[in-house]
Amino acid sequence: MIRLSELVSALTPTHFAELALVLFVAVFAAVAVRHGGKRRAAEHAHAAQLPLADDAGDRP
Repeated sequence: MIRLSELVSALTPTHFAELALVLFVAVFAAVAVRHGGKRRAAEHAHAAQLPLADDAGDRP
């Protein structure tokens, strides 16, 4: 069985770039699936209005 240190030392910068790309695409797809559905449309509509909402705090 190959040790982790041997595996990492055998990788080239190209391998690291490809691994980073695969990881990025996987995370991007997971976020898109989680937030792209219609189930969360009401939650997103509420969150979109938060910057425009008045604060409940007291004003002088």
